[in-house]
Amino acid sequence: MSIDISRFRQEPAKVRLSAAAFDELLGITNIIASSHQGSRFDTAPAHLNPLHAPHLNAEFNNIRSMVDHGSHVLILEGLKVDNLASFKWLVWTFGSLLGVPMVQNHLDHKVIEVYDRGGKSIEEGARYHQTRQGAYVHNDGVSDPLPIDYLILACGQKALLGGESILIDASAVYAELMAFPEILEELKCDFFFENRGMAEEEKLFKAPILSFSDEGVPLIRYFRVYIESAHLKAGVPLTVEQNKALDFLDAVLDQSSVQQRVLLESGQLLISADNKFLHTRTHFIDRHLPCAQVNDAERLKDLNRYMLRMWLRKP
Repeated sequence: MSIDISRFRQEPAKVRLSAAAFDELLGITNIIASSHQGSRFDTAPAHLNPLHAPHLNAEFNNIRSMVDHGSHVLILEGLKVDNLASFKWLVWTFGSLLGVPMVQNHLDHKVIEVYDRGGKSIEEGARYHQTRQGAYVHNDGVSDPLPIDYLILACGQKALLGGESILIDASAVYAELMAFPEILEELKCDFFFENRGMAEEEKLFKAPILSFSDEGVPLIRYFRVYIESAHLKAGVPLTVEQNKALDFLDAVLDQSSVQQRVLLESGQLLISADNKFLHTRTHFIDRHLPCAQVNDAERLKDLNRYMLRMWLRKP
């Protein structure tokens, strides 16, 4: 059976909050930021009262519906501010009202800063968000046994060169692999994964790469480097059949026929259904030398490539 995968390669829809909804978001952000001075920004609780923010509530419902039942990915525009501190508070408030933020590392951080630290590579044990490496197609939920409903990647500043986001719908991947049923069956079996960066104590767990929602929508969990590392740590080398399946999957992921490319601009947020959408980025070059830590007082226009990442579960 042949499936037309062109419908999975449409440009992500771009949406913008109405002026009324954005004003409501700013109001909530200012209240949260002013009442939590001195504490880390992603520890501040945020709540949306539909009676007090009716426009924002309605537009959040529309965004969730588009990601859940539409294209599974969209770009929100217009969250542009001048300095890093304001950007962090605005993104944190937006994400916290859209869904329930998840912890992303052993320090209990619920927002991760994505920029090149100039340190170790992924192969040497660094997490993807700490490097400027590209070409590792993945979804973010590989380190947590429980899936992520929404991934937010918010752009504070783009790179001098490169850093395009490459987006791949799991349904397009499944459609391409239908011609190879033995590969599909292998991907439905359990592989080892690791909780890299999620806890002080390293743990391994098993999960399939390919599964399906109750509605039959293909779901995917994949980051080959992490899988290979987990199998080594488990003392269970990947079999010939497993390596063949991963090679087939990588070949499909490398095809332009399944890829969409987006270069996020400052103030844009990419929102996707993480287990229905794979992503990566192209290698990038920054304006300045990398640094281990970025000062909150910095102006966004003076930064190297800088993103904020949130993992959300449905409210």
